[in-house]
Amino acid sequence: MSRKILFALKRYGPILLAGALFAMGIYALVHLLRPVHPGDIMAQVRAMPAASLALAFGATAAAYAALVCYDWFGLRFIRRELPGGVVALGGFLAFAFGNTIGVSAISGGAVRYRLYSAVGLSAMEVAAVSAYVAMALGTGLTLVGLGALAIHPHAIAGYLPYGTGTIRLIAAAALVGTLAVILTVSIRQSNLHLFRVTMHMPPPRDLLGQAVVTLIDIAAASFALWILLPAGKPDFATFLAVYSAAIMIGVLSHVPGGVGVFETVVLGVMPAAVPVSEAAAALLLFRLIYYLVPFALGFLVVALTEARAISRFARRLLPRAPEPMQPVLAALHGLAPSLVAAVACGYGLYLGLISLVPGMRSDALAGGDLAAMILTQGGTLASALAGAGLVALSFGLVRRLRSAFVATLLLMLAGAGIALADRVDLENAAFLGLGVLLLLPFRGAFDQPVRAGRDLPPGRTGPGA
Repeated sequence: MSRKILFALKRYGPILLAGALFAMGIYALVHLLRPVHPGDIMAQVRAMPAASLALAFGATAAAYAALVCYDWFGLRFIRRELPGGVVALGGFLAFAFGNTIGVSAISGGAVRYRLYSAVGLSAMEVAAVSAYVAMALGTGLTLVGLGALAIHPHAIAGYLPYGTGTIRLIAAAALVGTLAVILTVSIRQSNLHLFRVTMHMPPPRDLLGQAVVTLIDIAAASFALWILLPAGKPDFATFLAVYSAAIMIGVLSHVPGGVGVFETVVLGVMPAAVPVSEAAAALLLFRLIYYLVPFALGFLVVALTEARAISRFARRLLPRAPEPMQPVLAALHGLAPSLVAAVACGYGLYLGLISLVPGMRSDALAGGDLAAMILTQGGTLASALAGAGLVALSFGLVRRLRSAFVATLLLMLAGAGIALADRVDLENAAFLGLGVLLLLPFRGAFDQPVRAGRDLPPGRTGPGA
Protein backbone atom coordinates (compact mmCIF):
# COMPACT_ATOMS: atom_id res chain seq x y z
CA MET A 1 0.00 0.00 0.00
CA SER A 2 1.48 3.36 -1.03
CA ARG A 3 2.38 6.10 1.42
CA LYS A 4 -0.30 8.41 0.02
CA ILE A 5 -3.02 5.82 0.59
CA LEU A 6 -1.83 5.17 4.14
CA PHE A 7 -1.76 8.91 4.79
CA ALA A 8 -5.29 9.30 3.42
CA LEU A 9 -6.57 6.40 5.55
CA LYS A 10 -4.92 7.81 8.65
CA ARG A 11 -6.25 11.32 8.02
CA TYR A 12 -9.75 10.63 6.74
CA GLY A 13 -10.41 7.08 8.00
CA PRO A 14 -11.71 8.10 11.44
CA ILE A 15 -13.94 10.75 9.86
CA LEU A 16 -15.38 8.24 7.37
CA LEU A 17 -15.89 5.63 10.11
CA ALA A 18 -17.66 8.17 12.32
CA GLY A 19 -19.79 9.15 9.32
CA ALA A 20 -20.75 5.52 8.67
CA LEU A 21 -21.68 4.96 12.31
CA PHE A 22 -23.58 8.25 12.28
CA ALA A 23 -25.54 7.08 9.22
CA MET A 24 -26.36 3.79 10.95
CA GLY A 25 -27.61 5.62 14.03
CA ILE A 26 -29.72 7.96 11.93
CA TYR A 27 -31.17 5.00 10.00
CA ALA A 28 -32.26 3.35 13.26
CA LEU A 29 -33.77 6.62 14.46
CA VAL A 30 -35.60 7.24 11.17
CA HIS A 31 -37.01 3.71 11.32
CA LEU A 32 -38.29 4.40 14.84
CA LEU A 33 -39.80 7.75 13.81
CA ARG A 34 -41.30 6.52 10.54
CA PRO A 35 -44.94 6.90 11.74
CA VAL A 36 -44.27 10.49 12.85
CA HIS A 37 -44.67 13.45 10.50
CA PRO A 38 -41.94 16.14 10.71
CA GLY A 39 -44.62 18.80 11.03
CA ASP A 40 -45.87 17.20 14.25
CA ILE A 41 -42.38 17.37 15.77
CA MET A 42 -41.92 21.03 14.79
CA ALA A 43 -45.34 21.88 16.19
CA GLN A 44 -44.35 20.31 19.53
CA VAL A 45 -41.06 22.22 19.52
CA ARG A 46 -42.86 25.53 19.01
CA ALA A 47 -45.38 24.66 21.76
CA MET A 48 -42.70 23.91 24.39
CA PRO A 49 -43.39 26.01 27.52
CA ALA A 50 -40.93 28.84 28.12
CA ALA A 51 -40.45 27.73 31.73
CA SER A 52 -39.29 24.28 30.59
CA LEU A 53 -36.85 25.84 28.13
CA ALA A 54 -35.46 28.16 30.84
CA LEU A 55 -34.94 25.23 33.21
CA ALA A 56 -33.24 23.21 30.47
CA PHE A 57 -30.84 26.10 29.73
CA GLY A 58 -30.11 26.49 33.44
CA ALA A 59 -29.44 22.78 33.89
CA THR A 60 -27.14 22.82 30.85
CA ALA A 61 -25.16 25.71 32.32
CA ALA A 62 -24.79 23.79 35.60
CA ALA A 63 -23.68 20.66 33.72
CA TYR A 64 -20.97 22.50 31.77
CA ALA A 65 -19.77 24.25 34.93
CA ALA A 66 -19.33 20.80 36.46
CA LEU A 67 -17.56 19.54 33.34
CA VAL A 68 -14.98 22.33 33.62
CA CYS A 69 -14.16 21.02 37.11
CA TYR A 70 -12.92 17.77 35.53
CA ASP A 71 -10.05 19.75 34.02
CA TRP A 72 -9.30 21.39 37.37
CA PHE A 73 -9.12 18.00 39.10
CA GLY A 74 -7.01 16.62 36.25
CA LEU A 75 -4.49 19.45 36.61
CA ARG A 76 -4.48 18.98 40.37
CA PHE A 77 -3.81 15.26 39.85
CA ILE A 78 -0.61 16.00 37.87
CA ARG A 79 0.29 18.79 40.34
CA ARG A 80 0.12 21.64 37.85
CA GLU A 81 -1.68 24.91 38.53
CA LEU A 82 -3.00 27.20 35.81
CA PRO A 83 -4.95 30.49 36.00
CA GLY A 84 -8.65 29.96 36.61
CA GLY A 85 -9.62 31.69 33.36
CA VAL A 86 -7.35 29.42 31.34
CA VAL A 87 -8.83 26.28 32.93
CA ALA A 88 -12.40 27.54 32.48
CA LEU A 89 -11.86 28.42 28.81
CA GLY A 90 -9.87 25.27 28.04
CA GLY A 91 -12.32 22.94 29.76
CA PHE A 92 -15.39 24.59 28.25
CA LEU A 93 -14.04 24.62 24.68
CA ALA A 94 -12.77 21.04 24.99
CA PHE A 95 -16.22 19.79 25.99
CA ALA A 96 -18.19 22.16 23.73
CA PHE A 97 -16.26 21.08 20.61
CA GLY A 98 -15.47 17.50 21.59
CA ASN A 99 -19.01 16.60 22.71
CA THR A 100 -20.61 17.97 19.57
CA ILE A 101 -18.18 16.87 16.86
CA GLY A 102 -15.74 14.38 18.31
CA VAL A 103 -13.42 14.15 15.27
CA SER A 104 -9.72 13.94 16.13
CA ALA A 105 -8.78 17.42 14.85
CA ILE A 106 -11.05 19.18 17.35
CA SER A 107 -11.66 16.51 19.98
CA GLY A 108 -11.36 17.43 23.63
CA GLY A 109 -7.77 16.19 23.78
CA ALA A 110 -6.72 18.19 20.71
CA VAL A 111 -8.30 21.37 22.06
CA ARG A 112 -6.62 20.90 25.43
CA TYR A 113 -3.26 20.35 23.75
CA ARG A 114 -3.60 23.55 21.71
CA LEU A 115 -4.54 25.66 24.72
CA TYR A 116 -2.68 24.14 27.65
CA SER A 117 0.60 23.71 25.75
CA ALA A 118 0.47 27.45 25.04
CA VAL A 119 0.82 28.11 28.79
CA GLY A 120 3.65 25.68 29.42
CA LEU A 121 2.22 22.17 29.75
CA SER A 122 4.11 19.42 27.94
CA ALA A 123 2.45 16.96 25.58
CA MET A 124 2.69 14.23 28.25
CA GLU A 125 1.06 16.45 30.86
CA VAL A 126 -1.81 17.38 28.52
CA ALA A 127 -2.26 13.69 27.66
CA ALA A 128 -2.38 12.89 31.38
CA VAL A 129 -5.08 15.53 31.97
CA SER A 130 -7.11 14.25 29.00
CA ALA A 131 -6.78 10.66 30.21
CA TYR A 132 -7.85 11.70 33.71
CA VAL A 133 -10.93 13.48 32.34
CA ALA A 134 -11.87 10.48 30.17
CA MET A 135 -11.45 8.02 33.06
CA ALA A 136 -13.32 10.25 35.51
CA LEU A 137 -16.21 10.73 33.08
CA GLY A 138 -16.44 7.06 32.17
CA THR A 139 -16.12 5.79 35.73
CA GLY A 140 -18.52 8.36 37.14
CA LEU A 141 -21.14 7.69 34.47
CA THR A 142 -20.84 3.94 35.05
CA LEU A 143 -21.18 4.24 38.83
CA VAL A 144 -24.15 6.60 38.64
CA GLY A 145 -25.78 4.31 36.08
CA LEU A 146 -25.24 1.23 38.24
CA GLY A 147 -26.62 3.02 41.29
CA ALA A 148 -29.69 4.17 39.40
CA LEU A 149 -30.29 0.67 38.01
CA ALA A 150 -29.91 -0.85 41.48
CA ILE A 151 -32.72 1.43 42.65
CA HIS A 152 -34.83 1.37 39.45
CA PRO A 153 -34.02 -1.84 37.54
CA HIS A 154 -37.23 -1.68 35.51
CA ALA A 155 -35.81 1.27 33.55
CA ILE A 156 -34.08 -1.09 31.09
CA ALA A 157 -35.73 -4.41 31.99
CA GLY A 158 -37.40 -4.51 28.59
CA TYR A 159 -33.98 -4.49 26.88
CA LEU A 160 -32.46 -7.37 28.88
CA PRO A 161 -33.48 -11.04 29.21
CA TYR A 162 -33.51 -10.77 33.03
CA GLY A 163 -36.06 -9.94 35.69
CA THR A 164 -35.91 -6.74 37.72
CA GLY A 165 -34.61 -8.63 40.77
CA THR A 166 -31.67 -10.03 38.82
CA ILE A 167 -30.84 -6.65 37.28
CA ARG A 168 -30.94 -5.01 40.72
CA LEU A 169 -28.64 -7.67 42.19
CA ILE A 170 -26.11 -7.47 39.34
CA ALA A 171 -26.07 -3.64 39.37
CA ALA A 172 -25.71 -3.44 43.16
CA ALA A 173 -22.94 -6.06 43.23
CA ALA A 174 -21.03 -4.30 40.42
CA LEU A 175 -21.45 -0.94 42.14
CA VAL A 176 -20.25 -2.15 45.56
CA GLY A 177 -17.36 -4.12 44.05
CA THR A 178 -16.16 -1.22 41.90
CA LEU A 179 -16.42 1.28 44.75
CA ALA A 180 -14.53 -1.07 47.07
CA VAL A 181 -11.65 -1.37 44.60
CA ILE A 182 -11.50 2.38 43.90
CA LEU A 183 -11.62 3.36 47.60
CA THR A 184 -9.02 0.78 48.58
CA VAL A 185 -6.57 1.92 45.91
CA SER A 186 -7.25 5.58 46.74
CA ILE A 187 -6.75 5.20 50.49
CA ARG A 188 -3.59 3.13 50.09
CA GLN A 189 -2.35 5.32 47.21
CA SER A 190 -1.25 2.19 45.39
CA ASN A 191 -1.42 1.38 41.69
CA LEU A 192 -4.22 -0.52 39.98
CA HIS A 193 -3.19 -2.81 37.12
CA LEU A 194 -5.81 -3.60 34.44
CA PHE A 195 -4.42 -5.66 31.56
CA ARG A 196 -1.43 -3.58 30.40
CA VAL A 197 -2.66 -0.30 31.91
CA THR A 198 -1.44 0.98 35.27
CA MET A 199 -3.65 3.52 37.03
CA HIS A 200 -3.06 5.64 40.10
CA MET A 201 -6.08 6.99 41.99
CA PRO A 202 -6.32 10.50 43.44
CA PRO A 203 -6.40 10.78 47.25
CA PRO A 204 -9.76 10.27 49.01
CA ARG A 205 -10.45 14.00 49.40
CA ASP A 206 -10.06 14.64 45.68
CA LEU A 207 -11.99 11.48 44.90
CA LEU A 208 -14.91 12.73 46.99
CA GLY A 209 -14.82 16.11 45.25
CA GLN A 210 -14.75 14.41 41.87
CA ALA A 211 -17.73 12.26 42.87
CA VAL A 212 -19.75 15.38 43.76
CA VAL A 213 -18.84 16.99 40.42
CA THR A 214 -19.86 13.82 38.56
CA LEU A 215 -23.23 13.67 40.31
CA ILE A 216 -23.92 17.33 39.49
CA ASP A 217 -22.87 16.84 35.87
CA ILE A 218 -25.00 13.77 35.17
CA ALA A 219 -27.99 14.93 37.24
CA ALA A 220 -28.03 18.35 35.56
CA ALA A 221 -27.63 16.95 32.03
CA SER A 222 -30.35 14.35 32.53
CA PHE A 223 -32.65 16.96 34.09
CA ALA A 224 -32.16 19.20 31.03
CA LEU A 225 -33.74 16.45 28.92
CA TRP A 226 -36.25 15.21 31.49
CA ILE A 227 -37.84 18.64 31.95
CA LEU A 228 -38.46 18.84 28.19
CA LEU A 229 -40.18 15.45 27.97
CA PRO A 230 -44.01 15.42 27.91
CA ALA A 231 -46.40 14.19 30.58
CA GLY A 232 -46.32 10.45 31.19
CA LYS A 233 -42.51 10.32 31.32
CA PRO A 234 -40.77 8.24 34.03
CA ASP A 235 -39.99 9.90 37.36
CA PHE A 236 -36.62 11.63 37.48
CA ALA A 237 -34.83 8.91 39.49
CA THR A 238 -35.90 6.28 36.95
CA PHE A 239 -35.01 8.51 34.03
CA LEU A 240 -31.54 9.03 35.48
CA ALA A 241 -30.91 5.31 34.93
CA VAL A 242 -32.29 5.55 31.39
CA TYR A 243 -30.13 8.57 30.60
CA SER A 244 -26.98 6.98 32.00
CA ALA A 245 -27.54 3.79 30.00
CA ALA A 246 -28.26 5.75 26.80
CA ILE A 247 -25.13 7.87 27.21
CA MET A 248 -22.97 4.78 27.85
CA ILE A 249 -24.30 3.07 24.73
CA GLY A 250 -23.78 6.26 22.71
CA VAL A 251 -20.16 6.56 23.89
CA LEU A 252 -19.44 2.90 23.10
CA SER A 253 -20.83 3.41 19.57
CA HIS A 254 -18.12 6.10 18.90
CA VAL A 255 -20.72 8.16 17.01
CA PRO A 256 -20.11 11.91 17.56
CA GLY A 257 -22.45 12.92 20.36
CA GLY A 258 -24.10 9.48 20.15
CA VAL A 259 -26.48 10.94 17.55
CA GLY A 260 -29.18 8.47 16.62
CA VAL A 261 -28.00 5.86 19.12
CA PHE A 262 -28.83 7.95 22.19
CA GLU A 263 -32.23 8.96 20.83
CA THR A 264 -33.13 5.37 19.89
CA VAL A 265 -32.47 4.13 23.43
CA VAL A 266 -34.42 6.97 25.09
CA LEU A 267 -37.41 6.63 22.76
CA GLY A 268 -37.37 2.85 23.15
CA VAL A 269 -37.83 2.97 26.93
CA MET A 270 -40.49 5.68 27.03
CA PRO A 271 -43.87 4.48 28.33
CA ALA A 272 -46.53 3.79 25.70
CA ALA A 273 -48.54 6.76 27.01
CA VAL A 274 -45.83 9.19 25.83
CA PRO A 275 -46.48 10.30 22.21
CA VAL A 276 -43.46 9.61 20.03
CA SER A 277 -43.69 13.00 18.33
CA GLU A 278 -43.56 14.85 21.67
CA ALA A 279 -40.64 12.75 22.92
CA ALA A 280 -38.81 13.34 19.62
CA ALA A 281 -39.39 17.09 19.94
CA ALA A 282 -37.89 17.01 23.45
CA LEU A 283 -34.84 15.13 22.17
CA LEU A 284 -34.39 17.61 19.33
CA LEU A 285 -34.53 20.56 21.72
CA PHE A 286 -32.12 18.82 24.08
CA ARG A 287 -29.64 18.39 21.22
CA LEU A 288 -29.92 22.07 20.38
CA ILE A 289 -29.59 23.26 23.97
CA TYR A 290 -27.00 20.85 25.36
CA TYR A 291 -24.79 20.38 22.30
CA LEU A 292 -25.25 23.06 19.67
CA VAL A 293 -25.64 26.11 21.93
CA PRO A 294 -22.32 25.47 23.79
CA PHE A 295 -20.66 24.72 20.43
CA ALA A 296 -22.03 28.00 19.02
CA LEU A 297 -20.74 29.92 22.06
CA GLY A 298 -17.31 28.33 21.69
CA PHE A 299 -17.27 29.05 17.97
CA LEU A 300 -18.22 32.66 18.70
CA VAL A 301 -15.27 32.96 21.11
CA VAL A 302 -12.89 31.76 18.39
CA ALA A 303 -14.56 33.97 15.76
CA LEU A 304 -14.23 37.08 17.96
CA THR A 305 -10.58 36.24 18.60
CA GLU A 306 -9.98 35.94 14.85
CA ALA A 307 -11.85 39.19 14.19
CA ARG A 308 -9.80 41.04 16.76
CA ALA A 309 -6.60 39.78 15.14
CA ILE A 310 -7.45 41.04 11.65
CA SER A 311 -9.63 44.11 12.23
CA ARG A 312 -8.73 47.43 13.84
CA PHE A 313 -12.41 48.13 14.37
CA ALA A 314 -12.79 44.84 16.27
CA ARG A 315 -9.73 45.66 18.39
CA ARG A 316 -11.31 48.97 19.36
CA LEU A 317 -14.66 47.34 20.03
CA LEU A 318 -13.44 44.27 21.95
CA PRO A 319 -11.38 44.81 25.11
CA ARG A 320 -8.00 43.16 25.40
CA ALA A 321 -8.07 39.96 27.45
CA PRO A 322 -6.03 39.71 30.68
CA GLU A 323 -2.34 38.91 30.17
CA PRO A 324 -2.53 35.25 31.37
CA MET A 325 -5.16 34.59 28.69
CA GLN A 326 -3.14 36.02 25.78
CA PRO A 327 -1.18 32.81 24.88
CA VAL A 328 -4.36 30.74 25.07
CA LEU A 329 -6.31 33.07 22.80
CA ALA A 330 -3.43 33.11 20.33
CA ALA A 331 -3.48 29.29 20.30
CA LEU A 332 -7.13 29.35 19.21
CA HIS A 333 -5.96 30.40 15.75
CA GLY A 334 -4.73 26.87 15.12
CA LEU A 335 -8.25 25.49 15.62
CA ALA A 336 -9.80 27.77 12.99
CA PRO A 337 -9.49 25.59 9.84
CA SER A 338 -10.92 22.47 11.51
CA LEU A 339 -13.71 24.45 13.16
CA VAL A 340 -14.72 26.15 9.92
CA ALA A 341 -14.63 22.76 8.18
CA ALA A 342 -16.92 21.29 10.84
CA VAL A 343 -19.35 24.21 10.55
CA ALA A 344 -19.38 23.99 6.74
CA CYS A 345 -20.03 20.26 6.94
CA GLY A 346 -22.83 20.91 9.44
CA TYR A 347 -24.44 23.46 7.15
CA GLY A 348 -24.10 21.00 4.27
CA LEU A 349 -25.87 18.27 6.23
CA TYR A 350 -28.51 20.80 7.25
CA LEU A 351 -29.19 21.77 3.63
CA GLY A 352 -29.40 18.12 2.70
CA LEU A 353 -31.84 17.49 5.54
CA ILE A 354 -34.21 20.33 4.70
CA SER A 355 -34.22 19.14 1.08
CA LEU A 356 -35.52 15.76 2.28
CA VAL A 357 -38.07 16.99 4.82
CA PRO A 358 -41.47 17.82 3.33
CA GLY A 359 -41.94 21.59 3.00
CA MET A 360 -44.07 23.23 5.66
CA ARG A 361 -45.37 25.85 3.26
CA SER A 362 -47.27 23.88 0.64
CA ASP A 363 -50.12 26.25 -0.17
CA ALA A 364 -49.12 26.61 -3.83
CA LEU A 365 -48.74 22.88 -4.26
CA ALA A 366 -52.06 22.20 -2.64
CA GLY A 367 -53.61 24.67 -5.07
CA GLY A 368 -52.27 22.72 -8.05
CA ASP A 369 -49.94 25.49 -9.24
CA LEU A 370 -47.68 23.69 -11.76
CA ALA A 371 -45.14 26.55 -11.93
CA ALA A 372 -44.84 26.59 -8.14
CA MET A 373 -44.35 22.82 -8.13
CA ILE A 374 -41.51 23.04 -10.69
CA LEU A 375 -39.82 25.86 -8.78
CA THR A 376 -40.17 23.98 -5.49
CA GLN A 377 -38.71 20.76 -6.87
CA GLY A 378 -35.88 22.70 -8.52
CA GLY A 379 -35.14 24.50 -5.27
CA THR A 380 -35.08 21.21 -3.38
CA LEU A 381 -32.56 19.74 -5.83
CA ALA A 382 -30.41 22.89 -5.73
CA SER A 383 -30.46 22.85 -1.92
CA ALA A 384 -29.35 19.22 -1.85
CA LEU A 385 -26.52 19.94 -4.33
CA ALA A 386 -25.36 22.95 -2.30
CA GLY A 387 -25.35 20.79 0.82
CA ALA A 388 -23.28 18.10 -0.87
CA GLY A 389 -20.89 20.77 -2.11
CA LEU A 390 -20.36 22.13 1.40
CA VAL A 391 -19.61 18.67 2.75
CA ALA A 392 -17.05 18.14 -0.04
CA LEU A 393 -15.46 21.56 0.54
CA SER A 394 -14.92 20.79 4.24
CA PHE A 395 -11.98 18.56 3.27
CA GLY A 396 -10.34 21.51 1.49
CA LEU A 397 -11.02 23.76 4.47
CA VAL A 398 -9.10 21.42 6.75
CA ARG A 399 -6.09 21.98 4.44
CA ARG A 400 -6.47 25.79 4.69
CA LEU A 401 -7.24 26.19 0.97
CA ARG A 402 -8.23 29.77 0.17
CA SER A 403 -10.37 28.66 -2.77
CA ALA A 404 -12.32 26.24 -0.56
CA PHE A 405 -13.10 29.05 1.90
CA VAL A 406 -14.33 31.38 -0.84
CA ALA A 407 -16.40 28.61 -2.43
CA THR A 408 -17.94 27.80 0.96
CA LEU A 409 -19.11 31.38 1.45
CA LEU A 410 -20.53 31.49 -2.08
CA LEU A 411 -22.39 28.20 -1.64
CA MET A 412 -23.90 29.34 1.65
CA LEU A 413 -25.04 32.59 0.04
CA ALA A 414 -26.47 30.56 -2.83
CA GLY A 415 -28.31 28.39 -0.30
CA ALA A 416 -29.80 31.52 1.28
CA GLY A 417 -30.89 32.73 -2.16
CA ILE A 418 -32.47 29.33 -2.89
CA ALA A 419 -34.39 29.47 0.38
CA LEU A 420 -35.79 32.90 -0.51
CA ALA A 421 -36.65 31.96 -4.09
CA ASP A 422 -38.09 28.57 -3.21
CA ARG A 423 -40.70 29.27 -0.53
CA VAL A 424 -39.72 32.75 0.71
CA ASP A 425 -38.12 30.87 3.63
CA LEU A 426 -36.81 33.76 5.69
CA GLU A 427 -35.74 31.57 8.63
CA ASN A 428 -33.39 29.34 6.63
CA ALA A 429 -32.09 32.28 4.58
CA ALA A 430 -31.29 34.20 7.77
CA PHE A 431 -29.63 31.12 9.28
CA LEU A 432 -27.35 30.70 6.25
CA GLY A 433 -26.62 34.43 6.09
CA LEU A 434 -25.64 34.43 9.76
CA GLY A 435 -23.28 31.54 9.04
CA VAL A 436 -21.54 33.58 6.34
CA LEU A 437 -21.06 36.50 8.77
CA LEU A 438 -19.63 34.18 11.43
CA LEU A 439 -17.16 32.65 8.96
CA LEU A 440 -15.85 35.94 7.57
CA PRO A 441 -13.44 36.63 10.47
CA PHE A 442 -11.66 33.35 9.69
CA ARG A 443 -10.52 34.34 6.20
CA GLY A 444 -6.97 34.98 7.40
CA ALA A 445 -6.62 31.34 8.49
CA PHE A 446 -6.97 30.13 4.87
CA ASP A 447 -3.70 31.11 3.29
CA GLN A 448 -2.93 28.14 1.06
CA PRO A 449 -3.45 28.28 -2.72
CA VAL A 450 -4.60 25.08 -4.43
CA ARG A 451 -1.10 24.13 -5.59
CA ALA A 452 0.35 24.58 -2.10
CA GLY A 453 -2.46 22.48 -0.66
CA ARG A 454 -1.61 19.66 -3.05
CA ASP A 455 2.11 19.84 -2.41
CA LEU A 456 1.97 19.77 1.38
CA PRO A 457 3.81 16.72 2.71
CA PRO A 458 2.02 14.22 4.92
CA GLY A 459 1.52 15.47 8.45
CA ARG A 460 1.50 19.17 7.47
CA THR A 461 -1.49 21.44 6.95
CA GLY A 462 0.26 24.72 6.36
CA PRO A 463 1.67 27.41 8.63
CA GLY A 464 0.75 27.17 12.26
CA ALA A 465 -0.35 23.53 12.05
